[in-house]
Amino acid sequence: MVTDQRAPLRQFAAYPSSDGAGEPDVHVVEPFGPGGDTTLTGAARPIARHGAGLPTVRPTEDQALHARRRAGTAAPDIVPDAPQPLPVLSTSLIRRHHDTPEPQKRQELLSAAETVPLSVPARRRRRTDTVPVSRPETTTIGPLPAPGKSSDRMQRGAYPSTRAQGARPGGRARLRSILQGESAPTAPMRVVERLNASPFANLRRFGESTSRQARRTLNFALRLAETMFHYGADALDVENAIIAVCTTYGVENVEVDITNQAVTINYIADDQPEGGDTRTREDVFNDPDTNSHTVMRVVRSWTDNYAGLAETHQLVADITGGEMPRGEAERRLEAINAKPKPYPRWMVRAATTAAAMTITVGIGGGVLGSLVAGLSSVINQIVAHRLGVWRIPEFFTMAAQSGILTTMALLLSWAGVDLSPTRVIAGGIILLLPTTRMVSTMQDAINGFPVTAAGRLLSTSMAFLGIVAGIAGGISVAGYAGMPRVDVSQSAFDPVGPLTNSVFMLIATGLIAVTMQAKPRHVLSTVATALGGLVVYHAGMAAGVGARLDTALAAVTSGCVATVLAARHRIPQLVLAIPAMTFLLPGLSIFRGMYTITVETDTYGPGIVGLVNAMASIVALASGVVLGKYLMRPFVGHLNGTSSRRNRRR
Repeated sequence: MVTDQRAPLRQFAAYPSSDGAGEPDVHVVEPFGPGGDTTLTGAARPIARHGAGLPTVRPTEDQALHARRRAGTAAPDIVPDAPQPLPVLSTSLIRRHHDTPEPQKRQELLSAAETVPLSVPARRRRRTDTVPVSRPETTTIGPLPAPGKSSDRMQRGAYPSTRAQGARPGGRARLRSILQGESAPTAPMRVVERLNASPFANLRRFGESTSRQARRTLNFALRLAETMFHYGADALDVENAIIAVCTTYGVENVEVDITNQAVTINYIADDQPEGGDTRTREDVFNDPDTNSHTVMRVVRSWTDNYAGLAETHQLVADITGGEMPRGEAERRLEAINAKPKPYPRWMVRAATTAAAMTITVGIGGGVLGSLVAGLSSVINQIVAHRLGVWRIPEFFTMAAQSGILTTMALLLSWAGVDLSPTRVIAGGIILLLPTTRMVSTMQDAINGFPVTAAGRLLSTSMAFLGIVAGIAGGISVAGYAGMPRVDVSQSAFDPVGPLTNSVFMLIATGLIAVTMQAKPRHVLSTVATALGGLVVYHAGMAAGVGARLDTALAAVTSGCVATVLAARHRIPQLVLAIPAMTFLLPGLSIFRGMYTITVETDTYGPGIVGLVNAMASIVALASGVVLGKYLMRPFVGHLNGTSSRRNRRR
């Protein structure tokens, strides 16, 4: 009622004067309430608001007493702790209001209205000996803001409690409350919480960021993400780097979306008002004055540059230390992109040829087989370079290389060269397989990037199908030339021993690390990672645990060792794990399965089984590397360079 009477009070209308004269209206003295007249008007005539009905009018004390007497109840109803009577304005106060300066009119008028009691002349009320009826206050209006302050902001309302003490629930309701689960939280998780399981969990803030600085920070983070993707990083490492960099430079309210080739960053400025209440997420979104930025970059090319990937990871680690300005970080990123690769092109080609030869010897291909593998590797590199210059898709490049390798091995074996064509082809296929993308695909699928994993899976599958198509083409060419069938299970040499296999596979691992442009000081760590996996692999073979389980155990061991050594070097795990997976790649199973399907058309069962086993081995080694990373996470927190003792978020 106080609210309904103050609205017309501010318009100086429909309020009776406390010092006015005249006879009372007939409706004022008539009874009101049960058994009486309910058409009360006169002293408190309300003014109808636009779109709403007339507000309820409370009776005066005399009217309430008359109503109770007519209803047969003479006992007064006294409410304890009743508030003061309703305020009212006098004519003198209204006249004085016209002489008051405009900014003080409203506050002075309301302050006087809150303190002036409602007084009615003696001749207008009837004398009674009963205690007056007190009415509880139903609405509370706080003081208005002082002049000069912001008065257009909606004040936070104080809502009354609506919880009532009801009856206890019955047996069925109690059973429903026990069986029914709690509602899921609807508040979104802060994006910075994604860093809890990363090397950048305990980052330090460099400072706050304005809108202009936020845009520069987003552009820098986007260039950093593009560089990491271009050098072969997986989606989780890229996302962690973006969030860590943005949070360090005071840009926290960001959303990162990575879909195979595209990286999108959205930022919404959450500027809190000075001296005001903290705004919620919906307040920020619904504010038309909120600043937002969205930047996107598409990565259309990849290259093997593990040295550059390691340096970008170290750059992010230095940024999260909280002591590097953004300008210096931008200069370091430009220097990383402008720096040449550690090894020249001729050295990479020589290492690729040597790796093909050592892998062939390591799987039992012999000396002549290694020479044929080296010759075919040289031809394949020349063909791949020329097709790359012509912008030929990767599918045809893979098919051409595997076709050349298969045709040369089969024809030279038919010509009388004492070699095992199956093992020569297997050694070449191991180098052709897209190992980096296979492991990254499994990491993205496990870490919660299904779109990115699906895109990489399709790209990896097309490369794999290109290899299979090339093998099928080479076998067909050899068959048209009159070459008899080859027993893919035969071996021209005795099976290679564990020591020989381990030695040559470790040499091949170091050479492959060179072809992937890893830094020289990281090559020895890569060899150590492969050594751990080889020990477990040969121990499992001796124990007879089975090929699939043995592959998975060796992959997990290599993943664990790579995680520890990578944390010491402050580099991503895949820089060491990918080259160390060479000895587990199923090149021989791929060739045997494809040869059986292409040549021995009488029965497709063994060929399909061979290809399925090869794919199962690839999935096992990729997921084993990821599992080793998660298993060793609790033990490498103090090796990441972002120890919680040194770095605290502030």
